[in-house]
Amino acid sequence: MVQKDIFTVIQAKIGCDRRTELPYHKREIWQEIKKLPLAAYPLNQLEEFSHFVFDVDYAVLVGILSELKGRDLSLCMK
Repeated sequence: MVQKDIFTVIQAKIGCDRRTELPYHKREIWQEIKKLPLAAYPLNQLEEFSHFVFDVDYAVLVGILSELKGRDLSLCMK
């Protein structure tokens, strides 16, 4: 089974050529993160991505996504 690479997927979705540019596209990335099936990616990769782009632990992102889903499911689902 080939594992997905969240860095590559996000780069393609937002049209970013270089991985090093990702932290400069936080808003676009956040919109895409809310649509992705994050369970399809390895936890260590999600942790690395979260730190690299948002400078927070992955658990923080999960908490925010859970809170958003509780408030308005349409914000997180598409």
